[in-house]
Amino acid sequence: MFTTNAFSRHAFSLNAFSRHAFSLRALSQASRPAFLVAAIVTAFVWSVAPAAAKAYLVKDQDAYAEAVKRLKPGDTVVLANGEWRDFEIVFEAYGKKDQPITLIAETPGEVIISGRSNLRIGGDHLVVHGLIFRDGYSPTKEVIAFRRDSKTLASNTRLSEVVIDGFNKPDRADQDNWIVLFGRNNRIDHSYFAGKTNRGPTLVVRLNTEASRQNQHTIDHNYFGYRPSLGGNGGETIRIGVSGTSRTQSQTIIARNFFERCDGEVEIISIKSEGNTVAENVFYESRGAVVFRHGGNNEVYRNVFLGNGAPDTGGVRVINENQTVRDNYFEGLRGEKFLSALTIMNGVPNSPINRYHQVKNARVANNSFLDIASIGLAVGSDEERSATPVDSVVSKNLFVSASPSPVSVFDDISGIRFAENVTNNPALSDIASTVKPALKLVRAENGLLYPDDEALSEVGAPRDLDPVKRKKTGPTWFDKPAVGETSAKARKVKRGGGTLAAALAEAPDGAVLKLSSGHYALDGPLAIDRAITIRGPRRGKPAILSASGASVFSLLAGGRLTLSNVNLVASAENKAIIAARGETYKGAYELSVKNTAFAMGEASAAIPAIMADPATFAEAISLADVSVKDWKGAFVALSGAGLDGYYLADDIAINNSTFENVAGPLISFGREGRDESTFGPRFNLVSSTLDNVNPDAVAIDLDGIDGVRIEGNTVSNSGEIKIRKRVLGLQFAIAGNRLENSGGAILTGVDGEPLDVGAAGFTNSKASQ
Repeated sequence: MFTTNAFSRHAFSLNAFSRHAFSLRALSQASRPAFLVAAIVTAFVWSVAPAAAKAYLVKDQDAYAEAVKRLKPGDTVVLANGEWRDFEIVFEAYGKKDQPITLIAETPGEVIISGRSNLRIGGDHLVVHGLIFRDGYSPTKEVIAFRRDSKTLASNTRLSEVVIDGFNKPDRADQDNWIVLFGRNNRIDHSYFAGKTNRGPTLVVRLNTEASRQNQHTIDHNYFGYRPSLGGNGGETIRIGVSGTSRTQSQTIIARNFFERCDGEVEIISIKSEGNTVAENVFYESRGAVVFRHGGNNEVYRNVFLGNGAPDTGGVRVINENQTVRDNYFEGLRGEKFLSALTIMNGVPNSPINRYHQVKNARVANNSFLDIASIGLAVGSDEERSATPVDSVVSKNLFVSASPSPVSVFDDISGIRFAENVTNNPALSDIASTVKPALKLVRAENGLLYPDDEALSEVGAPRDLDPVKRKKTGPTWFDKPAVGETSAKARKVKRGGGTLAAALAEAPDGAVLKLSSGHYALDGPLAIDRAITIRGPRRGKPAILSASGASVFSLLAGGRLTLSNVNLVASAENKAIIAARGETYKGAYELSVKNTAFAMGEASAAIPAIMADPATFAEAISLADVSVKDWKGAFVALSGAGLDGYYLADDIAINNSTFENVAGPLISFGREGRDESTFGPRFNLVSSTLDNVNPDAVAIDLDGIDGVRIEGNTVSNSGEIKIRKRVLGLQFAIAGNRLENSGGAILTGVDGEPLDVGAAGFTNSKASQ
């Protein structure tokens, strides 16, 4: 239960510098539940420091080191405004409950910690406030650690209004954690964390020693911003514990935070311990789910999940025993199976501590699941995960979905009792007691949907939910990214490579560049690092693009290129037509190509049309109405081979396209490894024609793929279709494909064993298995 005591244990004092005053205005909203108002207000007990307290304004690292040696209860160290580069800050001091020792910026937001820098905090009753970590990375495995060393932990310490913005190690495989909590009774609040691109959770709670267990930490009112897909394991936003300490009580509270586009991996919050609370947070367009991964006796309640139709947006995944999911609101989520709005998993009989314990005594009650893609029950069922859920109850929930098959059941669910649930969809009748096809929802003042039938007032999420406002999280003085798409006007670009390059250089995020007929001969690649749409004429002669240099387009981190109605022609200098570039991983890109023709032009070497550097990642690549003829190399080369489990794109989709006389594979794509932490890789090939595609070898090579849709295609005079399935068990939809004089389809499992999944979807093959 989330009670007043949850926050009152963090009632720290702060020296009364007027320029650093904290506002309580955000905490006095009358609409907020009374118990939570009292809890939070109690937490902000500020008192004036005693007259003997000293403030040390320091302007360099040596002065800081001297000041720390002299600190006494009630004192403050003030870092002077400016950039502090290569600063390994050690803040060890011992304050008192009513006289904390404070490390603070002279002006919040104007003290920048950069270069190879970090912060280690050790001691008792400390406060850190107003710092920004930017333009650098930690020389160790932690940016901010609540310990000086293994023997000197921090307790009763508060980290408030601190920013970590893109403070990443150059290699995404080089792991660190931005914040690691040790000790007990610590609080992180009103801070901003966004842009982590390297391996390792953004925030970690460690339980590896007795002094850090039953820690009662509180993480509240923070803004967790965009974290791009890592393309491998280790992209959680918050992790509490590890499997080895998962039977340990942590008692950490995560409350009233805003999680926006936290897409690092399938687990946004990974709970690997016991006695934790996740309450009153907002998860906004975040791919992934809150996951009870290890340990039991945890509770997720009064949270709001808003997917807005974004792919892979999930809700809560239940594993282990005595887990509670109640009073939550889920809307517009598109995740399935492991990422369903509600996922209840199968476990492993007599599971080792690091696998999946059987779901026992789960309680899922008074939640609203609205406009969701899927509810997943007994998910993960296989030879190993054969222990079905038992002694569990799903009751008084509201399920509203237009999907024809919104429930996926993978094993026996007789151990789950479904009671008093209500739905609009007869396809949900197996888990809902009442079906109301004419159920009407109205949006209330809190922005959420509720039935207009008062008789249903006790079903679904509570009417008094108060979603935390985005603007009420993070520091008041630090701007969050702009919300929504930009609406830049379309700009016509006259024929000529120089005019197009100049127009792109001036184009704002979201710009649309409209090309005329004729040739745009570029002196070098067009670098795309923001949302850009380039359109050729819909009728008449086409716009033709070519470029000297490595490619026509270089896709950089953050780039979102939409390309349509053009002809792309390779030159002798090109290594690819479209190439994702990056020596270090700095974020994901997206590519959409429509009604476009690819031609070799003056190129004589075999080159791919689309390729990527190993340190890049695509959230989505979409090709529709594409025409390719007489191409000398592979078309899409994103194999992921040799990347140690990382891969190069979540989703690649090809629709209604034609490929004729292609010397290499249409696509090489996939992933190594067996972990289940990622969203893909997934591949769609629909209503397309392949003729003479790599006829003596492999036409389609999907090596380690999680989801496939290959439907309605014609493949003639082409090489083999090789598909090796990976571990997630996402949909394999293979149907209506005609093979003529081609190498056939070879489908194998994770370990190379033959599969018949989808083999019937290929007909007239000379060798199908």
